[in-house]
Amino acid sequence: MSGMGKKIAGKVLLPVAALFVLSILVFRERAGIGYEQTSAAVREWETIYTEEIELTKECLILTSAEEVSDTYLGIMETVLDGMKVGYDICRVDENFEVSVLDEYAAAVVTFQDWDVFADKLMPVFSWVKKGGRLLTVVTPEVDPFFNAVAAKFGIDIIDNYPNVYGVRFLKGCMIGADDNDIFWYDRSMKEGVMSSLQVQLKNDCEVYVVSEEGDVPIVWTNDYGKGRVAVINQAVTEKYARGFINLAYTALYDAYVYPVINASAFYLDDFPSPVPSGDGTYIKRDYGLSIKEFYTNIWWPDMLELAEEHGVKYTGVIIDNYEDDVSGDVVEQEDVQRFQYFGNMLLHQGGELGYHGYNHQPLSLSNVDYANILPYKTWESYDAMKKAMTELIRFGKEMFPGTELSVYVPPSNVLSDEGREMIVKEFPEIRTIASNYFVGDMAYTQEFEAAEDGIVEQPRIISGAVIDDYMELAAVSELNMHFVNTHFIHPDDLLDEDRGARLGWKKLKKRLEEYMDWLYTS
Repeated sequence: MSGMGKKIAGKVLLPVAALFVLSILVFRERAGIGYEQTSAAVREWETIYTEEIELTKECLILTSAEEVSDTYLGIMETVLDGMKVGYDICRVDENFEVSVLDEYAAAVVTFQDWDVFADKLMPVFSWVKKGGRLLTVVTPEVDPFFNAVAAKFGIDIIDNYPNVYGVRFLKGCMIGADDNDIFWYDRSMKEGVMSSLQVQLKNDCEVYVVSEEGDVPIVWTNDYGKGRVAVINQAVTEKYARGFINLAYTALYDAYVYPVINASAFYLDDFPSPVPSGDGTYIKRDYGLSIKEFYTNIWWPDMLELAEEHGVKYTGVIIDNYEDDVSGDVVEQEDVQRFQYFGNMLLHQGGELGYHGYNHQPLSLSNVDYANILPYKTWESYDAMKKAMTELIRFGKEMFPGTELSVYVPPSNVLSDEGREMIVKEFPEIRTIASNYFVGDMAYTQEFEAAEDGIVEQPRIISGAVIDDYMELAAVSELNMHFVNTHFIHPDDLLDEDRGARLGWKKLKKRLEEYMDWLYTS
């Protein structure tokens, strides 16, 4: 062959070779060949220790017969357990002796009526003056007893209860909150929250949280003698209140160290899955595409771009089909191309896969009544429920061989006691359940914990791209409480007006990007 012929042959062979290599990669992508997960995605599960760790009893929680005291006792226990702070509990109106405070570094008041202290009130503040730390987690009632010690809290003047609609965190005291950022309680409330006292404080108080207008102190500390007192001037029991308590408790000390989770998870519900049914009106309006075309050509590339920009690794949870058959007569999914295409791209991206459901029927038997709350059926028997989960797990392993799938996300965050027991007993490959942080109708509500049966409970805190006031407060609270983010989004949000479909994907994507920007720059 002449020199010119060799050059031409070389030019032809190079693109042919490249095309051959590309075809192999595409074949691997579509064929479901297992991939070796990145170290970030691999979950090395060792023995989960759930026995109690002996903690130094640092804190004494003071309670009374007040109903509000029971509520704040539960909240306080959750916060201190999360911070790994040892504590004891004492009823002030039953067997409280002031001398017991000498055994603790800090005390927490969970009630509003301070007259329960009676003649022990001043001795309590003598303990503070000698170096004790005292926190009240709820706005006190203004009565002669509290008035007698108000100055020790740094209070000069007390007025009645103004409307408070939101808060600002000062002094850089909360990760994710600048001094000018307002976090709203709920802007749909006409009267706001009316549980904070209008007070004027002495100049040497340290104020950490104020109302949205800045005129009502919400969290502050005041040094008294060698000790310190802290006040949470609100009566909010929602889960986001934990961030306020965590802040106030740590502010009792000049410096405070406690363990955190330090982790982030972004869940893609119903992904991969068959093409969902639904109203594609707004997709057609904005893009002129079918639902299937939109997911493939717009939504998924945009989600990958967001992940690349922010270093996000997605967790997709598989839904096998959207049928409502609850008989246990399972049918193997034959349209596998979509699952393998999206699932393998997610794994290439460094993410992981988990389980959502054989179909979208929660794991509940006939003893569960959905009433008019949810449009679901219950499974005909335990065996039917088990067959459905068995098929889901078989399908996941077949589609993605060599890939560890260990997380289960209950459909619509619904999981019955029987369903959860079945998961533990029958499916040991499921090591963690990710459901709901918030209390809701029929919701399986969780805390961050390792349960006694070995399941790791890891609730998802916020969802979607339209993040409301409650979720914003919860997000900043948990970022400071556990140093954790858990978020989930449905690919079919664009089919549901309640989840923002009317806004269109461009606006929803922008809001999701703003959340990721906030999270990863905080």
